[in-house]
Amino acid sequence: MAYVRTNPSTIEEYADRLSTDYREEMAQIYSNYIYNATSTSSNRKEYQRVCAMLKRYKKVVGKPSQAEIIIQLKAQYHKRPSFMDELAKLT
Repeated sequence: MAYVRTNPSTIEEYADRLSTDYREEMAQIYSNYIYNATSTSSNRKEYQRVCAMLKRYKKVVGKPSQAEIIIQLKAQYHKRPSFMDELAKLT
């Protein structure tokens, strides 16, 4: 877990292993990683990459947490129609 704390970009690799012992902290790091990836995204290909992250997040953390993130992203990035299209495919 110490490695993931210092290197949040590795969260996707280690999420499965960390979910049993560090569930809350892993979920927080993962969601922050998704928000950061979204803030730097600017085209449909990058939006699809963020949505793929959200799919993997759902497998590890669960659908309610994923739905919460999707709601927040829709509220924050409502002026990005391509991103709204990609998020709509997840629900």
